[in-house]
Amino acid sequence: MDKVKSSNKDFMEWLKLGLVLVVITAVVAVIMAYINTSTKDIIAKNNMIKQEDLEYVMAGADDVAAYGGTMPGEDSSIKEIYEAKAGGSVMGYVYKVSVQGYKEMVDVLVGIKTDGNIGAAKVTKLAETPGLGALVQEPKYIDQYTGKPIAESFKVVKAAPANPNEIESVSGATISSNAVATAINDAVNHYKTEIKGEAVVEEPKSEPTIENMLLDGDAMEEMTGDLKTLKVTKAGAVTGYIVYGEGKGYYDTPIIVAVGFDLATKKITNIMVTEQNETQGLGTAITDVEFSEMFQGKDAQAQKIEVYSGASVSSEGAIKAINAAITYFNDVLAK
Repeated sequence: MDKVKSSNKDFMEWLKLGLVLVVITAVVAVIMAYINTSTKDIIAKNNMIKQEDLEYVMAGADDVAAYGGTMPGEDSSIKEIYEAKAGGSVMGYVYKVSVQGYKEMVDVLVGIKTDGNIGAAKVTKLAETPGLGALVQEPKYIDQYTGKPIAESFKVVKAAPANPNEIESVSGATISSNAVATAINDAVNHYKTEIKGEAVVEEPKSEPTIENMLLDGDAMEEMTGDLKTLKVTKAGAVTGYIVYGEGKGYYDTPIIVAVGFDLATKKITNIMVTEQNETQGLGTAITDVEFSEMFQGKDAQAQKIEVYSGASVSSEGAIKAINAAITYFNDVLAK
């Protein structure tokens, strides 16, 4: 009998201990749930954007919230958008943008203020060439965007900027410089069209003229033929031609190049890419002045100019278009 009583006593002790553990576990679970709930928003905000980055691209902001509008598609360079607030009011938007650089993807944080200016931009990830492309993250380049108005798309130039929308490139790193400009322009375009509701304003299309093709003449007229051709004359005499050739770009879309020819010397005066759909900051290098300068003064013979690094397919497509124009000039026009 005593053994039975002892056994029952032990069972009751274990039962009490079990109940105590259950109660303690329940209390701990409630406390943890409360802590998790109360800190959830703080954790989420900390994961959105680093405080130091927020202060850098949007000086004066004291809070950040997720963007409430529709996000761009997965193929967009824009990966994240946040509302930057000061005293509870939205003072601007912060964009995380990822674009192709010279080697790998370049990540750029862009702050756009509601007053129509860039807060600042910051390169947060890149693997560009040290001493060249990597310099786009340094203040000398990236700080050029700080406080700039967003009325016009930013354009990278080789010389000292002459207009508010011009940004001086890093010497020897045109592709990396253009990549950052592309990232910032992508953010600005989204802000203008999707948040401000402004209409998209297309950049004016460049067209060849007697002057920009470096030809000597006072009149120009289009001819009939297999390739689009403009005849240039001076006092009624033919002095040269502008011939449009075609090649294929990176996406199998046409690259159209206008090539100017001086009839007397049988040399190329200049070239101009009039149509292309190449990758911004990479393939679009074929539209740079440096690319056209490689052909100026060359004999009207098949060209084998070294292609641009990082834009080989685009360069080859442009050269194919130029050679098509050269063949037409020699076989049809110069005879």
